[in-house]
Amino acid sequence: QDPNYAKQQLLSKAWAGSSQVMLSKFSSLRENVILIPDTDWVELQISRSRAKQDSSGLFQKKKEVAPKPPKRLPLPSKIDPQFESYGMVLYSLTAANFDGRSPAPQNKELTPNISRMNGKANADLWDALQKRLTSPRPVDAWPCWNHNSLAKFREDGYVVMYPLGQRNEARRQIVKLAREFGQEVIYEFVTLSETPSDGAGGGVGGTGAQGGSLRGGPETRAGSVRRIGKDGSALVIPALPDGRSDVMIRRTISTSASTENGDGEPTVVMRRVKDLPVEDELTMRGWEGPPLHQIVWEKERVV
Repeated sequence: QDPNYAKQQLLSKAWAGSSQVMLSKFSSLRENVILIPDTDWVELQISRSRAKQDSSGLFQKKKEVAPKPPKRLPLPSKIDPQFESYGMVLYSLTAANFDGRSPAPQNKELTPNISRMNGKANADLWDALQKRLTSPRPVDAWPCWNHNSLAKFREDGYVVMYPLGQRNEARRQIVKLAREFGQEVIYEFVTLSETPSDGAGGGVGGTGAQGGSLRGGPETRAGSVRRIGKDGSALVIPALPDGRSDVMIRRTISTSASTENGDGEPTVVMRRVKDLPVEDELTMRGWEGPPLHQIVWEKERVV
């Protein structure tokens, strides 16, 4: 078997189940954003409800109650079409050229070298983002990292934001830059709102997204939906106040394929939460890139 193919498959699985942490507090979003796969959030909710039911018996012990799932949060108004009528699209990319996994215990001495190389690469990428993304120019940009505790995976990079109407032009220049930095894929995030299910089977309208899918576009408003867990249990997700959305679609875009047509690109439904459901040594790791206080987006081109 081709080792490169095996590596790509492993990374694809790691990315499909990965969370996204946007360090966007000092950007125009004005708050950090944590997104986790919607399937994970749904299963945590169902497990919690099942544990509560099981613990209601006379002889059940309280310690069997599952941990409380992370709280839902509405997306920042800047990326919620409820407030920005034209919508926004986000792109996540990195310059790290390692697979994002922790070295095996016998190779822990490699960690400092890998971290330095990734940090230098991400510093170069930040410089390139400011100087070369000119047509169109992003509205904003900030640092981010992606994490999968089961795969022991973390990768640091950046998010850049454009008006949704500039999506095609933005994709082309982001793909080109990512390819030059040795990246095989980038990731696109678009805010969409859940809509009530029409069928008895529950779920979310539409098709094509892992962990649930969405129907409609930025103009669609949030509503209560019924989801079905892996064990067949039902979960009703109520609408957020004021029609807010807490859901984004993450799309995987190849840097080697055409960027004009998104048909067939893997998608994952992501939900914003207050905290990561799992913390480990990777979530506590330092940022691999330029000092965070120096990452301030210049709205005008840097010459």
